[in-house]
Amino acid sequence: AELEDKSANRPSCRGGELAEYAIAERKRIEDALKASEVRYRRLFETAKDGILILDAETGRITDANPFLQDLLGYSHGELLGKMLWEIGPFRDIAASRVAFGKLQRKEYIRYDNLPLETKDRRHRHVEFVSNVYRVNGTKVIQCNIRDITARRHAEDKLRKANKELEKRVDERTAE
Repeated sequence: AELEDKSANRPSCRGGELAEYAIAERKRIEDALKASEVRYRRLFETAKDGILILDAETGRITDANPFLQDLLGYSHGELLGKMLWEIGPFRDIAASRVAFGKLQRKEYIRYDNLPLETKDRRHRHVEFVSNVYRVNGTKVIQCNIRDITARRHAEDKLRKANKELEKRVDERTAE
């Protein structure tokens, strides 16, 4: 809406005034575009989920946000240009390539509980959602990666506590 055509509101003027108006209008549009780019870059960089951007044809990583870098333990430079399956968490090459092919066909893929391994071999559990969209006519893949490790540990503790409780109930019932 900020970039809508304002030509209907253009004053009727000649020569220099028209040129000044055109310059001012162009500057307003450029400023609005710059502000929009800054807003969306901040969203990308401050998100509390990992975001990975891939070239949809090759699977090469073109961008990764700081949260993902921290989660996986890789620097931005270590991630850029790599194939998704070349980095530790996605090293199961055969499965990754099959999933990548499915993503290219369906343009959407979701894993509710994907086990990952960080660069320093720590194990994490994540939700992994990927979709394909176009940017300037080129297909890209956006992967959103949410760390659910703490939730998984809590669920495991709850399951163990329930089993222990059931065991105690069975023992007391037997008495």
